[in-house]
Amino acid sequence: MPDGAPGLMGQVGDVKQQFRRLVRNSNFMKLFWGQLVSSSGDWLTTLALMSLVWRITGSSLAVGGMVAFRVVPALFSGPIAAHITDRVDRRKLMIGCDISRGVIILAAPFMTRVWAVYVLIFFIEGISIVWLAARDASIPNLVEEDQLTMANSLSMATTYGVIPLAAILFSFITVPSPLTRLFIDGGFFAEHPTALAFFIDSLTFFVSASFFYRMHLLSPRDHMDMELTPKFWESLTYAWRHPFTRSLMLGVAVGCIGGGSLYAVGIGYVKEVLGARSDAAFGLLMALFGIGMIVGVVALQLLVHREEKPWMLRVALVVLGGIMVGMSFVHVAVMAYILAGFFGAAFGILFVIAVTMMQERVDDADRGKAFAAFHAVSRIFLVVGAGLAGAIAAIVGVHTVKIFGLSYTVYGFSVALFVAGLMIASVSLAPFDGKQERVRDYFARGKQQEI
Repeated sequence: MPDGAPGLMGQVGDVKQQFRRLVRNSNFMKLFWGQLVSSSGDWLTTLALMSLVWRITGSSLAVGGMVAFRVVPALFSGPIAAHITDRVDRRKLMIGCDISRGVIILAAPFMTRVWAVYVLIFFIEGISIVWLAARDASIPNLVEEDQLTMANSLSMATTYGVIPLAAILFSFITVPSPLTRLFIDGGFFAEHPTALAFFIDSLTFFVSASFFYRMHLLSPRDHMDMELTPKFWESLTYAWRHPFTRSLMLGVAVGCIGGGSLYAVGIGYVKEVLGARSDAAFGLLMALFGIGMIVGVVALQLLVHREEKPWMLRVALVVLGGIMVGMSFVHVAVMAYILAGFFGAAFGILFVIAVTMMQERVDDADRGKAFAAFHAVSRIFLVVGAGLAGAIAAIVGVHTVKIFGLSYTVYGFSVALFVAGLMIASVSLAPFDGKQERVRDYFARGKQQEI
């Protein structure tokens, strides 16, 4: 047997043991099941909202605008989340967010104006930022420190792993069939085919709130003196004032530019550069991206330990950038699909490591502020990446150039991927791994020294 085999088998055994410990943690599993249920409803509603906007307007521009508009609430709710997630009971905050979203989404089936749908999205997405900040700030209080990477991986799996299930469910409840016609022909659901999706989503929020209600989680009051809680402006600027969170979010922000770029120019890239004849090819590309994310976060359990996280973060950024640059030169569909899977794996690893490092190195008293900024920035830069890539693709267009007598076709979609890839790879030089002692001292309450 090769020398490395026992070590690998030992690592696999450690991961299995750690997983068994995690699933025996009843408080974390309540969070897990609550997330799983509500995430399924979230993706179901995302598809239903796109369908609803299309039914109201008949415009693909309005549908695209709805997707882009989802970033706007982050600009407003991010500061609010930063201020309240370290001041109130986070368990109650998550329960309140889920109940609020469950009630608000019930209005969706009755909307007949696109502006009303946009208003609904504003409130739903705004509340979601608060919920995400409270969730990520709470995980270190539910699991042991050596379980954070696995716990965050499972959280990401609940977010993205349910996409295929939600898509199948959406198709089943919205596409007429002999069985469903018996119940909906001539009735409310015949006129509002997406209504059932919204009702199911509302139910998932109430179910997830019931899981959180039975979860035991210490309040910030149990960890700190509330009189020391920063004022609103201090909460708002926390992530920018602290070198560690600032550099970490820089890496995440630019990584999100890559994800947004692939989303924005992916369909054009598949059709124009790869020569695909249907939208199904783009669906396959994005499906492989999602599968790659799940595979990446699973493999991460064997790849990284606490002291290796800054190094792995750099590797993930370099790989992300390198893959995007590679895709910009690829004209063969099979190669592009393979690269999309690896891109998803690196993207998932980047997010899990970034979240875990934030949880490990930021005090509980400040963790809510850090994650409010984290989720707001990530959403904003996903849209920034999509807009930047779309603009580059439109400006460059398609051109034929001659080099040494040979003709080459240059596509704007490929140029957009190339530029995004270079940006991502360059951020790997950011100082993610300052000396641990100095980081700990910097985050100690009452100390404001610069690293």
